[in-house]
Amino acid sequence: MALRMVALNRAADGRLFAREGIPEDVRDEYARLYGVRREAQLKLPGDTPRHEAKARLGEWEAEVETRIATLRAQRNGEGQPLTKLNAIALAGLWYACFVNQYENDPGPPKRWREMSDHLVWNVIYPEAPESYHENPKADPHWEWQKEPEVREAVRPQIAELARVATFLASEGKALNTTAYALFVDAVGDNLLPAIRLLERRANGDHSRDDTPDGFPAFTDGPTRGSGISCWDLFEAFVKVVKPAELRLSQLGRE
Repeated sequence: MALRMVALNRAADGRLFAREGIPEDVRDEYARLYGVRREAQLKLPGDTPRHEAKARLGEWEAEVETRIATLRAQRNGEGQPLTKLNAIALAGLWYACFVNQYENDPGPPKRWREMSDHLVWNVIYPEAPESYHENPKADPHWEWQKEPEVREAVRPQIAELARVATFLASEGKALNTTAYALFVDAVGDNLLPAIRLLERRANGDHSRDDTPDGFPAFTDGPTRGSGISCWDLFEAFVKVVKPAELRLSQLGRE
């Protein structure tokens, strides 16, 4: 998928921002899933380093474009199908990508602990059914979170936290509606283990991670279009594409 880089500008208060309009044909569904209807916006602190701003702009643009392309493919009955097994296998590729992106430099443990708490208590827990609240001890492992209505409710937030659109862009994949749901659900089953692994890495624990052993091999579907690993995709864009082509001239003059 070709990425059309938008402009990164500086606001009067010094903050950096970018905007991209949402095409009319996908506005309703985009608004339902992502909470904005006419325009997606990226906002960055004014002191964001130039190289980081470029990388984050590229990542954000790819995410918006992938969302739009996926919604169109789903609406038109297009997009790649997946079996449930292959959805889990693709989630295994996502897991490796997500972990490898941060594993060598995970930052402070607090970052991952807060992300873990947000996922558990702000995303998943609010969807708990009344039966759980009436008798929590009857379901100590929160099996309710795999119920279809809970899956559907948390899917957009899981996709956002896990950077699913960015991953699919790096792999050159557009999934149909059923495949996308299966894939995001499989990612959701493995997002907390990935976050907790990165928290352990941030705490200096570099013991072997057994989670990848449980994923089947992904053997179906087209070869990724970019030929670039997902964690290097946008860094590669910054290195290869000239700043003028990124339309960051205003930032460069600051």
